[in-house]
Amino acid sequence: MSKEIIALIKELESIQERLNLNCELVRSKIEGIQPFDRRITIYTQLFGILDRAKMGLEFSYCSLDSKEIKTLMFAGLTNDEFLQRINAFIHFMAIEMNQSYFSIIEAFLRQIHRSIITDPPESFWKLTRSISVTLELPQWSQFLNFYRLVRNTLHNNGLFFPNDKKDAEVSYRGKTFSFIYGKKIQFLNADLRLALVNDGNSFVYDVCTSQKVVEYTVIPDPSHFDYTPVPEN
Repeated sequence: MSKEIIALIKELESIQERLNLNCELVRSKIEGIQPFDRRITIYTQLFGILDRAKMGLEFSYCSLDSKEIKTLMFAGLTNDEFLQRINAFIHFMAIEMNQSYFSIIEAFLRQIHRSIITDPPESFWKLTRSISVTLELPQWSQFLNFYRLVRNTLHNNGLFFPNDKKDAEVSYRGKTFSFIYGKKIQFLNADLRLALVNDGNSFVYDVCTSQKVVEYTVIPDPSHFDYTPVPEN
């Protein structure tokens, strides 16, 4: 398990590097853009989600590698029970990472829509369609269709309950995925979760650098706040 955790940590670090690169590219395309602009805060927020996921994996790795941690924090558990706890924690982090990504990107899209078009529609699917059409990003239609089905399913604890009560079959990255009404999706593994993160990042970049969005000098982030560390006594 330790090797798999190290591989995931390295992949998250690689994604963070690409996020930083995209953020710098956005800065270079919009003269005088400020740190509190929504096109910048989206990157600091996404980076933070990945950082917390990485810290959780680092804790899991240290727990597997340290007899002291295992003795202090997992005393009384058999080895199988200990490994089960670590696996459950990693699974929890994976779910939270995707949920947080969905939430932050949706909030970002709603603010972009509010700033350059009008108040955003309630439906996530209508929101993404409006953004795609307005900003002329048809290349993301397949990703967004899959993205919103996974998002909606995770909001139902992994069960597929669309409003029309119909099954759905969609293509993504050259594969076909089936969503069966009332059933749990089984295909959301680590590779697919990371693919959604990577494509989500690329989609955000294309939104930020689209012609209509670049034209705006300022797009505010009403939720932004400057973090001030508590001084040490």
